[in-house]
Formats: sequence, structure tokens, C-alpha cells
Amino acid sequence: MKIISSQTGFTLTELLVSLALGMSVVGSVLVGYMATYTSSMNTMAASKMNQDLNAVMNIMITEFRRAGYSGDAATITSPTANVFNQVDNTTLEVYDTMATNNQLVPAGDGTWTNNFGGTPTAVDGSCIVYAYDLNEDGVVDSNELGGFRLNNGEVEMRTLGNVANPDTCSSTGNTWNALTDDDFLTVSALVFNLDNSRCLNTREPDGINNDSGEDSDIDEADEADCYDTLPIAASGDITVETRQLSITLTGYLTSDPSQFVRNSMTQEVRVRNDLVRIR
Repeated sequence: MKIISSQTGFTLTELLVSLALGMSVVGSVLVGYMATYTSSMNTMAASKMNQDLNAVMNIMITEFRRAGYSGDAATITSPTANVFNQVDNTTLEVYDTMATNNQLVPAGDGTWTNNFGGTPTAVDGSCIVYAYDLNEDGVVDSNELGGFRLNNGEVEMRTLGNVANPDTCSSTGNTWNALTDDDFLTVSALVFNLDNSRCLNTREPDGINNDSGEDSDIDEADEADCYDTLPIAASGDITVETRQLSITLTGYLTSDPSQFVRNSMTQEVRVRNDLVRIR
């Protein structure tokens, strides 16, 4: 008797169909994996970006709270003699940009404007300078002249200043170091605003109508406001300024110019050392 063995298997068509189904399954798994991987990488990048922005904000807040501090305070006979709080020298001052380097000054209506003329309008600055006594010797040293500015998408910090010309946001005579890496993070906005600051003229009340150009009232509240246009603080008046600084920091991932991954934060800082000066 002749025995005929029977063999079974996939036909070519079945093999091709199976292969196609297998590739489809593998493709679906890869697509899901890549989507999860991309999402995870974006989440990690966004988290690092937020950490970087928060770190820069915290550094600035810590620095501004020290502005105007002098270790020589015990021997200073008057607050106006504090060398770390001198107008147009070492006190905390905001500038419009590092390029134009125009200081913002009170506009006379509770807001601030630039100091190069024109119609008074509230102006936000992208650069700020200040000083404090790091080694507590009562002497202004180059490493005690601080500052922050926005420069081509990076936040820079002034680590060394020009003692002969400390009141500037320019690079001349100053050393500025980047706090952010523009290969990873692009800072699109760094805004400093002093609009909520207040100024008190200590001559009030003095029984005199010092804003006679406005009304006939005596010793009203706006007469004590030395940011008001009337009355202008007279020579010899002692004024006290409380600086309330608003900081806005905005950035996005440099690899994402569409700014899909973007963050903006705003903080208010009360400068602890008031600015006391003789007009």
C-alpha cells in the first residue's frame, strides 16, 4: 500500500496578508510610542523651561529686596547719606531698554515716563540697575553694582559695574552675564514697572497751600505726593519713596518658534529700603 503524506501550511496569499497585518500592528504600536515619547519630551522641556524662568525670577526678587542696603547703617547720621541709595548713582532705577538707555522717571500722575521728553506716557522698562553693600564695609565696590536686562532673548545680570559711571544699562565698563540659555529658552519679555511706587514729602502738613495752581485747599493729601506735578518738591525738602516693583518674565522654548510651549509670570516686589533724599 502506498502511503501519501499530507502537508499543510500558508499559501503565499495568506503569508502576505499575515505580514501586512503584523506590520500594521507594529506600526500602530510605534505611532503610539512616538506620540507618548514626544508628549513626554515636551512635558519635560516645558517643566525645565518653567524651572529656569522661576529660578531667574527668584534671583531677581532676592536681589531687589536687598537694594539700598548698607552695612554702614549704624554710623550713618542720616538716611540721605546712604551711598547705596543715591539717585542717578546707586539707587534702584529702571530704564526703557539697554539700547536707548533712558531712565524712567515719575510722570507726575502716579505713573512713570522716560526722561527724554515728549508726551508723558507710562513706560515699562526692560533693564534695571541697583546696588547694595555685599561685604558690609560702607563702600561702593564694582561687584556691588547689580542689574538685570533683556538682551536678544536672554536675561543678563550685571556682576561688575563701573564705579565711575554706575547709572547705566550699557555694556561699556560693565560685565553682564547670561542667566538663561537662548539655545533652549528664548525670553520674549522682561518688564520692570514702578507705577505702584509712592512718594511722601515730609514737609506736610505745613499750613500752606502748596498746590495753589490746582485749588485753594490747604494740606490736602496730594500736596504730600512728591510724584505729583504740583506741588513740585522744593529745594531742601526731604522726601521718602517706597518702591513697589512689578516684574513680568515671559519665555518659550527656542525649538518651538510657534510658542506652543510658553509661560509668563508676574511678581510684585517691595524694595525694603526706602529711598530718603533731600531735594
